[in-house]
Amino acid sequence: MTITVIRPPGRDAFGDPLPGTAIETLVPGCLFAPGPSTENQIAAMQVDSDATIYAPPGVDVRPTDRIRVRGEVYEVAGKPQDWGRAGVVILLRQVTG
Repeated sequence: MTITVIRPPGRDAFGDPLPGTAIETLVPGCLFAPGPSTENQIAAMQVDSDATIYAPPGVDVRPTDRIRVRGEVYEVAGKPQDWGRAGVVILLRQVTG
């Protein structure tokens, strides 16, 4: 499966995205594992969904990137785990609602 890494143009001193066009990079050879979802019904109808990407070795993904997979956009949750020749594990989170 091919995923798209979406990298914002940068962040300001407060951590907010700078204006500009994000850079999108296609990464083939990935596996996608959907994870659990939880519903937050206190004050909002929100659904948090987790997922994991198993990417090939050497993939450049940062905690500030977003990932598009199966038509859905996820935030990268934490620092990707580089396992050397075994590949890169990327934890994802999506909040809707």
